[in-house]
Amino acid sequence: MSDDLAIRPIADDDLDAVLDVYRQCEDFLALGPVPDASLTMVLSDIGLSQACGGCYCGIYIMDGRMIGIVDYVPRNYEGDPRAAYIALLMIAAPFRRRGIGQAVLEAIEKKIRRDAQVNTILAGLQVNNPQAIHFWQRNGYRIVGGPELMPDRTTVYHLRKDLTPPSAPEPCTHHAARDSSRCGAQYDTHHTARSTQYAVKYEV
Repeated sequence: MSDDLAIRPIADDDLDAVLDVYRQCEDFLALGPVPDASLTMVLSDIGLSQACGGCYCGIYIMDGRMIGIVDYVPRNYEGDPRAAYIALLMIAAPFRRRGIGQAVLEAIEKKIRRDAQVNTILAGLQVNNPQAIHFWQRNGYRIVGGPELMPDRTTVYHLRKDLTPPSAPEPCTHHAARDSSRCGAQYDTHHTARSTQYAVKYEV
């Protein structure tokens, strides 16, 4: 159906499309210290994702257009085999408030859950992004730390979602947000999702 989405790791020939998504998200970038998108920013984010064992992926609609970026560490975040980390979920401005962010987050969580050892998903969240705070809390993420001033001069909350029942032993006590090295600093969703249903295909 026309509402289907695909998530797949980006390739070298996707860089122009990635930069276009960043440019369409400069309202979000303006919340941080570098408000203008650039290829340097994109390449830095990709390199630091790779250094952290991350999966830096494009979000595509069925006509092949990239409309967002999601970057996450599926396991072994900061050396803890029980911890995953969502570093970036960014949807291009024309495609917000359609439930796409919600659908992508659910797809990423489903993929993370395939590793039975992972019982915690961590994230960081800029405190000056109230829409994103609402989005993450609505999806079961709790603020467990912060506000903390990061080296890149952003101030963040640390978030956590436990994938185990509340009665289970408390997992993964660390929850450092990624800082300006982006091996920790977070970029987040900048939209309010509706309850639209999407079929999401994750392509390896």
